[in-house]
Amino acid sequence: MDLRLILVPFDFSEGADKAFRWALALAETWRCQLVLCHVVSSPTISPLVFGLNVTQAELAVRVQSDADAKVREFIAGVTPTTVRIETHVAIGEPFNEICRTAEQEHASLMVIGSHGRTGLSHVLLGSVAERGVRHAPCPVLVVGKNAPPS
Repeated sequence: MDLRLILVPFDFSEGADKAFRWALALAETWRCQLVLCHVVSSPTISPLVFGLNVTQAELAVRVQSDADAKVREFIAGVTPTTVRIETHVAIGEPFNEICRTAEQEHASLMVIGSHGRTGLSHVLLGSVAERGVRHAPCPVLVVGKNAPPS
């Protein structure tokens, strides 16, 4: 197996952080690049509802800019490493954007955290990890919430 780029979908959850740590360890071992992908769901409510005097497009730009700053802040706090870490922040439906990014970046592997939802919450909310396993254009490693630290 030749790993060149590992994609990590990242939503600032504990599961995503654990997946990031696993991916970072793999990237160090395989000497490959890591792309952290954060997707913000498209705003569905008009900004006017919140008393904001901006267009939907302006709101999207603000949301994406804020998310990008938050991702960069996270990366700045990562212990220095030889791994090249890039970020990709998008607005849209998380699963679609994650798969699109994996395809565009020619990801060799996707490492995704699992929230561990079961029962009704899993049925109603779905699972980005599960959909990733089924539809990603590359192999997927799911890091469960009970997985040991990397």
